[in-house]
Amino acid sequence: MALREGDLKDTVLKTVSIDEFIPKTGDEKDVAVMGFSVVQDYPGTDLYNFINGSVVENRDIELSPNPNTDGYYMVFVEMDRDENLLQNMQAILKEVENVTGKLKWEFKFPYVEESFSLDNPQLIKYMQTDPGSYLTASEFKAQLANEQAEAEEKALQEQAEEHSNTILEFLKGSDLLEAGITDNKIHMRGAKNVATLEVVNFGPAKDIMAELGINESAIKPLDSTLRMFNSMLGEMRAVPIDDYIVVFHPSQDNVLVTKQC
Repeated sequence: MALREGDLKDTVLKTVSIDEFIPKTGDEKDVAVMGFSVVQDYPGTDLYNFINGSVVENRDIELSPNPNTDGYYMVFVEMDRDENLLQNMQAILKEVENVTGKLKWEFKFPYVEESFSLDNPQLIKYMQTDPGSYLTASEFKAQLANEQAEAEEKALQEQAEEHSNTILEFLKGSDLLEAGITDNKIHMRGAKNVATLEVVNFGPAKDIMAELGINESAIKPLDSTLRMFNSMLGEMRAVPIDDYIVVFHPSQDNVLVTKQC
């Protein structure tokens, strides 16, 4: 008997698996597998029969004989992997809604944890429609890991650059003629001398010194090198505390904590 509107309401899950299963009608690069999860076997049979009568082109439809580990029966639809893949999948979902009612469909891929709604702009990134550039799940995961690593490296570089620029802006309050930072070392030139120090941290004096465990009671006497360095700083001062050299300006809250190279 033909299904009527709403006959499969509350029997089909909104999350549809994409490319999580191996196709039977061809190679993975050429064939995509769309998998519906159904709560019991008899609505699974009904959904199988309903999609079989669909006008949307497909290569094969199959119903799993047994439930999966989550207790759901699966209806698999194999489709050509081409530029029309997403459009054809959406067309099938629209037809299925005639018997399930409206669902907030989500696509689940084997290479990412989250699912993607049809209006999510990220969906197209994970929907593989070109056989020539198809990646297996492990290859796709590796590509995503590389992209993530590159993005994190870029963010760290940008953060380091911003941090360096903030330090150089701070040092404009000195009498230094020139200053630059490379490889976490700050190179400074005064009217008569030059100096190089390793950057340890920079920021609000109270926070930075507490974070590093610096105690002002551990101030050491200036040696000839630090006296020379102080002569380059003008109003700014460099004070040896513990194993650090703390550079500060009397009118600013920030300090630059350094070490001798």
